[in-house]
Amino acid sequence: MSESDREKTVQPDVFTAFIQEKSTQVFAALGVGFVCIVIGLPLWWKTTEVYRVPLPYQEISTLTRAQVTCYVDFTLVVFNEDIQKPALANFGENLKAEFENLKSKLDALQIDYRGQIRYRNEEEATIFSKAASKDDLDDSLADGDSHPQHGHVYFMLVPEDNELKIQNTWIGRRRNIFIPINEHFDKAMPVIVHVLKDIVVNEVTLMKTFYTAKGLILTKADKESMRSLGSHPGYDVTFTLLNPEPQVLSVDWDIKSAIQEYMSPMLDAFAQFAEITVKSQYLHFTDLGVSPVKDVKSPGFKLKQDQLPHIINPIEAYLNSHVSINPNINFVLYITPRNHYPLKIYDNSDELSPSNCFLSPRWGGIMIYNIPTPENVSLPAEVKLDMKSIMEVFLSQLRLLLGLNPLNHFDVMIHQPGRAVISDWELDQWLRKRTLENIATSTSTLRSLAQLLGEISNIVIKDDIAREVERAVSSVSKAQMYLQQSRLREAFVFARQALLSSEKAFFDPSLLELLYFPEDQKFAIYIPLFLPISIPVILSVIKSIKYLTRKEKHKIE
Repeated sequence: MSESDREKTVQPDVFTAFIQEKSTQVFAALGVGFVCIVIGLPLWWKTTEVYRVPLPYQEISTLTRAQVTCYVDFTLVVFNEDIQKPALANFGENLKAEFENLKSKLDALQIDYRGQIRYRNEEEATIFSKAASKDDLDDSLADGDSHPQHGHVYFMLVPEDNELKIQNTWIGRRRNIFIPINEHFDKAMPVIVHVLKDIVVNEVTLMKTFYTAKGLILTKADKESMRSLGSHPGYDVTFTLLNPEPQVLSVDWDIKSAIQEYMSPMLDAFAQFAEITVKSQYLHFTDLGVSPVKDVKSPGFKLKQDQLPHIINPIEAYLNSHVSINPNINFVLYITPRNHYPLKIYDNSDELSPSNCFLSPRWGGIMIYNIPTPENVSLPAEVKLDMKSIMEVFLSQLRLLLGLNPLNHFDVMIHQPGRAVISDWELDQWLRKRTLENIATSTSTLRSLAQLLGEISNIVIKDDIAREVERAVSSVSKAQMYLQQSRLREAFVFARQALLSSEKAFFDPSLLELLYFPEDQKFAIYIPLFLPISIPVILSVIKSIKYLTRKEKHKIE
């Protein structure tokens, strides 16, 4: 073969190898581009997106706008057989119309009353004839088989000439209200309406509590709302004895027996609805931290009302540190030292406090206890405290702090709960108020959470948050259902669960993980990483596409 023929053979082989190498580069560039753009980019986008579990936004919006209806069931029991059935039926219709006329026109909360009227049954007639006293009658009727235990109120319309001498409207310790009637029993209608709406249910307080918790009205805070603690799963109660001079007085403070005797009925009543933990402590050489003023009217010293707020901070430094999630209620008993004996508390009108104590809103109470130093005895003198009077003061303050209204209605007679501390109908009132408060707070919290998560798209929504939100929504719905059935115990339990779940979801720390990491900061981090890689890849893909396009044209030509 000549040299010229050999050159002609080599040139096509070199060109073919070049074409094959070029094609390999083109397909390699296209492969890299395909992997980066078609596979890598979506994979990166998916793996870096914010994890957000869908929430029931529509259900939350429905709960927020829905009207809460609270039904109160009551029964009128007539003991006077002389009253005819047509008269009773007419009385019932008029009473129903009266409640309809007085119904609130507000949209968010509606309190309705469902009543029935009947003659007393044989069991009630037997109890009424055998009762030795009003208290015995009240307890026996409440323990009867025909009386529900929660949420139902009974009006006992008894003859005026009854043997128990019930001459005026009398509200028992249980869920019975006794009203003496004669043949003109229509006069009992305004009494029934007043007692049910203003005392037993206390509509004004319910409305104010509900709308305040829901955030729909802004009114000036009243004394009751500022004084009482809000709804909580539990409360920690601490009794503290301050003895500034233990070398003078050795005080016998049997607080354990006092709690068992005077406070245990109240603890039993609240056992199913709130966990109340009771503790006690004894502090020596601790004073009030303020200087009493010499009393010019009588022997001794006095504390003015404007001095009382300055007592709490010095005392609080010596109290146990509070590590519980529940609010702490402090009750402090201060033993007056010899140089300030006797020490009395005066109000702003310069009137002496009969109980020698004062209440600090949402904190607790302090009682000044004056003990004269015994003469002709060796020190320290042993002194035993009157725990009955002390516990009466502290338990009355505890009622106020828990939101139980004072029983000071002058138009009707109300049986004082005594050692029970709380009446059955007061417990129903407390359950109804706390249930509505929890429902309002839960729906407001869920609404705020839904609004927050809807406006800020880079907040992580984990599975446990979604579960808590769904549990809260379900619990609110069930609480509203049981309120309509006047089943207060079940309604309170679900409303409390709704409050716990909604707040747990709202305050979950994972919601803040990406809250301060906006999109512009993401691009500031990713651009220096991907830009040097993406530009060569994109350019090589473009050149490869152009090369393949030209090659295809040459084939066609």
